[in-house]
Amino acid sequence: MVNERRLIDRPMVATAAGLKELVAELRAAGRFAVDTEFSGERTYVPRLCLVQVATTEFIALIDTLAIHDLTDFWDLVTDPAVEKVVHAAREDLRIAYFGAGRKVARNVFDTQIAAALVGLSQYPLSYARLVEALQGVRLAKTETRSEWDRRPLTVDQISYARDDVRYLLPMTDRLKNLMERLGRSEWIHQEMERFADPRTFEADPDEAYLRLRIPRGGLTARATAMLRDLTAWRERYAADSNVPTRTVLKDETLMDIVQRSPKRITDLTRIRSFPVGEEGTLGHSVLQVLEKVRALTTEELPDPLTALEDETPAQKALIDLVNAIGAAICLRQNIAPELAVTRTSVAELVRGSNRSPLKSGWRYEALGKQLVEFVEGRATLQALVAGGEVIPAFHTNEPADS
Repeated sequence: MVNERRLIDRPMVATAAGLKELVAELRAAGRFAVDTEFSGERTYVPRLCLVQVATTEFIALIDTLAIHDLTDFWDLVTDPAVEKVVHAAREDLRIAYFGAGRKVARNVFDTQIAAALVGLSQYPLSYARLVEALQGVRLAKTETRSEWDRRPLTVDQISYARDDVRYLLPMTDRLKNLMERLGRSEWIHQEMERFADPRTFEADPDEAYLRLRIPRGGLTARATAMLRDLTAWRERYAADSNVPTRTVLKDETLMDIVQRSPKRITDLTRIRSFPVGEEGTLGHSVLQVLEKVRALTTEELPDPLTALEDETPAQKALIDLVNAIGAAICLRQNIAPELAVTRTSVAELVRGSNRSPLKSGWRYEALGKQLVEFVEGRATLQALVAGGEVIPAFHTNEPADS
């Protein structure tokens, strides 16, 4: 176990005056660790139940069910002059984004992403496993599915909540030192830039259909438009009603509707996955969306969706090969492949799309440049298998004589 300075466990902050005093201390510290506990099963934006913060001196818990106005705290989170250290930051920062009136957090350091950039196991690495790897401490996991919206909190809940921020700052110091030695400090800054983009937390409803995890192959342009507009309607309906999108209509139901293209309420009753009893409520809106799509001209329709099953055998083989090569390059450089390269990013690269993350930033520097040259035929790959490890080597092809 790594010896660290023992932090003072402060009493729960449950008043507006106490929060204002705590925020002043955090601002003066210049940086602090933060984590949240929330209930997200029944709402579009998770209900914030508890906030944990830590400096190098103390740990404090904020009872967000007792304090109704968190403006002072959200102003601190969005202040670029103060560093916020978080593990697996996206959901915590999404709550902050909506809490702060759709303002993004600034100056964030995510220890989960930093660990991936220095090769600490796979990505995503849990907080407990990172603490064990860097601090030599094994944390209890008894409260991972706790009901944080109940009061009073138990002794075990409070202990668990405090431990969730107890080690973040010392681990951050170690991770920053590792990245500095590897010359990767700029890489983490690039990764943190996405947290300064509102689209990370509030995606465009009109692009939500692109994130559906269901088979989408074989859709015509008009069917693609139906899926796009139905998914956008569902996203807006869920946000306005503050309910999870999946409780409005399931992804599979959206596809069933598109494939059957109903025109009357009675048609909806024949769709087995459509929720019983909702034909007269959701049904009217669904039919209106479909009617608008039917009225679109051919020029107004989007390109048909291309799913993985639409790949030719040759494309699939090349994408799988390049994906494997990319993973091997990452492992040789102590980068978690799961963060650096995905099959989707490789597929975009193979198809020549400039949207592939492998064509810009640190990913291009670390492996993208080599993969682009290989795909374009400007480099030859040689791979050696040694000790169960793939060692890739690229050689630039000589231009043919004119």
